[in-house]
Amino acid sequence: MKLDFSAIENYGQKYANQVCDDFFNRTATINGQQILKLSNVAQVNMFVVSDLFEKWKADTEAFKSPYFNFDSDDVKAALKTFMNTASQNIMVKREHFEPMLSKAVVKTIILLLDPSKYFDDFVRDSPEFTLTKERLAQLAKYTKINSHIAKSMTEKMGNDDKVYVTVALNWLNEISDNVAFENVDKYFETLSAKVPFKKEDFIKASARLVEEIPVKKAASQSFFDIEDELDDENAPLPTVDKIQAEIDRKGTPAEMKLPGLDRLNDTFVGDLPTVNDLLKRDNVAGGTPLADLAFNRPIKSIADGVSLNQKFVFIGKLFDGDINAYSNAIDKIDACSNLSDAKNYMNKYLAPKYNWISVAEEANDFLEVVARKFH
Repeated sequence: MKLDFSAIENYGQKYANQVCDDFFNRTATINGQQILKLSNVAQVNMFVVSDLFEKWKADTEAFKSPYFNFDSDDVKAALKTFMNTASQNIMVKREHFEPMLSKAVVKTIILLLDPSKYFDDFVRDSPEFTLTKERLAQLAKYTKINSHIAKSMTEKMGNDDKVYVTVALNWLNEISDNVAFENVDKYFETLSAKVPFKKEDFIKASARLVEEIPVKKAASQSFFDIEDELDDENAPLPTVDKIQAEIDRKGTPAEMKLPGLDRLNDTFVGDLPTVNDLLKRDNVAGGTPLADLAFNRPIKSIADGVSLNQKFVFIGKLFDGDINAYSNAIDKIDACSNLSDAKNYMNKYLAPKYNWISVAEEANDFLEVVARKFH
């Protein structure tokens, strides 16, 4: 099953807007107890509370100062009392609350439609590639739908305080193979009672690919159905096969070569496992063909070198449909001082986190744009 993240996010925004219109027309803020009763699906409310909990922890850390002893027992007790008191006095304005509610709806729909992805993403997003008992406890506390998954993982954790993400993913696969997920229909009926939708709106046809030539538009369509209406400058770049065939016939033109860059899969080096290692395809001799080398001009930002069509491909395939993750990654890569630092960041964080081994071609295309930034 392939989820249409654009459709899911659009629905999340509509739902949040409708609910907030109904609630904030009579008050300027919302408190904790009101949040717990706001949505007609309890899981949505729990995800909002979970988000608030993460912000509460971040604020606690930000409160600490290098000029005072926060390890003192008296300070610890006082800070705990203060933060616990603050947590009982939640007060959020609409401008801050609505995005949180929209995000919670999106997470709920993903949990309902593709629970394996939801739990897999949670494990992979663990800081320092380690799943802690504390983080797993938060999963169990705030995930009420298919809660047996978190409980089973907690049992496997046993007395350990933490495990590597790879170990946790193996647990997750084993658990998922031996348990059934909840029937989602009742939850969708409840959500739809507030803001109507059809479950099929959130699922892409299995045969549809972003790179396909657009077909005649249906009544319900995704963004990728309107490629024929894009301006010429935003039209899809030449296909990988066409570019590679031309390169094989003529050789790589000098103006298309970047310093030290021939085939993309030969570019990653370093002590850590490289993107090259992650992107290898055993069934393709000689490496993965070059992708989208149609442009050779330098760019000031990664975003400047990404066409509209490419942007949605990268978000959907390299960042699991997470627009914020894509934007944050571009900001961090733009901040790198050279191509080597950029590749090291992708090697260490992006490739393992988003499993780029399964989308090697798109990862190659993305690196081509990154290389142009540091040309």
